[in-house]
Amino acid sequence: MGLVRLRSDIERKRLFGLGPLAQSGSGMDAGIYTAAASQRTYRRLQELATVILDAGHAVVVDAAFLDRARRRDFVELAQRQGVPVLVIRCKADEATLRQRIRQRQAGGSDAAEADLSVLQQQQLLQEPPDAGEQALTLNVDTGKPLDLATLVSRVEARLGEQAGWRDMRESP
Repeated sequence: MGLVRLRSDIERKRLFGLGPLAQSGSGMDAGIYTAAASQRTYRRLQELATVILDAGHAVVVDAAFLDRARRRDFVELAQRQGVPVLVIRCKADEATLRQRIRQRQAGGSDAAEADLSVLQQQQLLQEPPDAGEQALTLNVDTGKPLDLATLVSRVEARLGEQAGWRDMRESP
């Protein structure tokens, strides 16, 4: 789709001088995962998204976005920039999520460090979209096989409902 992807797992590690696959050794709410470190990470994602949008490119910010306030910050960023915004809310059943975490940990080739305890904490802390967010949210069940062409069509259709999407697609 011509989108630049910003991934919170990678940007967080960059902020702390780590390579994408380096293990920080940080536990929940410790090291690079403290509240202050998370605030710093999301602030950096906003800075990078602004640079990318200012350059005329579309961007996807890949992060947990568990709380409404963080999602709102990025929606407001898009609105200030005058670009369309879509929140893609990925969901899967718990068994699938647990299996994916175990596979990722066994493979050792992913920047994410979340383990099963982090999954449990995230499930407790996540704030579902409120009524205002629902209009900007596309729910995707990632626990089922995804047809990429269908997903792209759904995303493009939702973005196409907003002014400016076609202009972003046609820019350099």
